[in-house]
This record gives sequence, C-alpha cells and structure tokens, in this order.
Amino acid sequence: MNNVQKFLGLFVIALIGAMTFSSCNSEEGLPAYENPNLSDTSGKNINLDLFISGELDNIPFTIFNGREGYSNHSTSGEEGFCGGGVDRYLQYHTTAFILTETTKNTFYIDFKGCLSTDSLVEESKLDSVMVVGTYPYYPNFKENRTVVIRYIDNEENIWSTSFGSNNATFSSFELSALVDNGYDVFSKKVAFGRFEGFLYNGSGDSLKLKVGKFKARIVQ
Repeated sequence: MNNVQKFLGLFVIALIGAMTFSSCNSEEGLPAYENPNLSDTSGKNINLDLFISGELDNIPFTIFNGREGYSNHSTSGEEGFCGGGVDRYLQYHTTAFILTETTKNTFYIDFKGCLSTDSLVEESKLDSVMVVGTYPYYPNFKENRTVVIRYIDNEENIWSTSFGSNNATFSSFELSALVDNGYDVFSKKVAFGRFEGFLYNGSGDSLKLKVGKFKARIVQ
C-alpha cells in the first residue's frame, strides 16, 4: 500500500540485539518485558530503550525514542463528560512517538477511563485508568477502561482503531506491565504492552496492525 511504503521509506529498521519479548498466543500474557541488550550495566534505561514496533499490512516497522528525529512524549488530561451525565468525565493518558516539526508518520496510544467527577482530587482513581491487563478498543469499555491506537501517515491521513469496529477476535490490546520511571523527569511511569487490530481511515479503508509491542513513558 502506498501510504505504508512511504512510511517505511523514512526508516532504517533497527535491529539492535535481540529483543527479549517472548512470543505468546492470544490467551497468554506478555511474560518478558526486560530489554538487557538495550540497557546499560546499571539497569537504567538508555535513550533507545523506548520504542514501538509491529507490522502494518505485513511490512515491519520499528520506531525508537531518540532515533531518526523521534521522541516519546506523554500527556494526560480530561476530554469532557461521559456516560450520559455530568457526574462522570473521560480521563486520558497518552503516549506518543512523534517528530518535532511534523505530524507525519507518528503513533499515539490513548488510554481512556470514564471516571466519577470526584476522582479529580483522588489520585488513586485517576490511576485506575492505567491497570495491567487487557483493554477493549474504543468505543467499547471494560471496567470503565478503553484504548485507542492512532497512526498519521506520510500524507497526514489519520488511521485509528476507533474509526471501525475492531470486534474481530484478532483485535487485542494488553498492558503487560507498568513500572515507576526513575530514569528521567518526563513521566512517572514506563508502560509495556502488545497489540493487534485494524486501523481505519475516514473512508473506511483499513490497515492490518500485527505483532505490535511498545515500551513507552506514561505521565499518569
């Protein structure tokens, strides 16, 4: 597909050592999220330790924080009311792999939670948006939690899991681990996970996203 080819043309697929993620079937968790080949001897994250990877229509891609102009950013906030009333609002935590001067060829993962308004002053309730486990794709919710994956291609077309149903058994998202980030000042947590599903554009076209993995900052 042209968009994907253009996207991949901007990258040198980086194979820095063997990634230690275990291959799992859809019923299993993601047991290994350590990356010893991408860490120094102290165990602290190095610049290229944050990444997102996968296959778009069977063409592999890997984006590393700090390489080819990319950086991993994270934001958090509220998106307004949800649930049909004014007593609940939609909280989001977003992690993104972006370029400085353009929105092209960028990836975003949005964790969303429909929370009661009193959670604005209760950190424990805000943190409930980010819980290790499986997430359905928006607009579906599981225990008031959902997730969206967005990709902006080389022509600035937006592709999103939320533009289609993603109800097939193939579609899945898992937050496999969430750990304290003591390595930099950009976020409180580092999130690990895997995903598969379909990205749709506004015209109903789709891209198949397979064997997705990420290690990224989360503000939370």
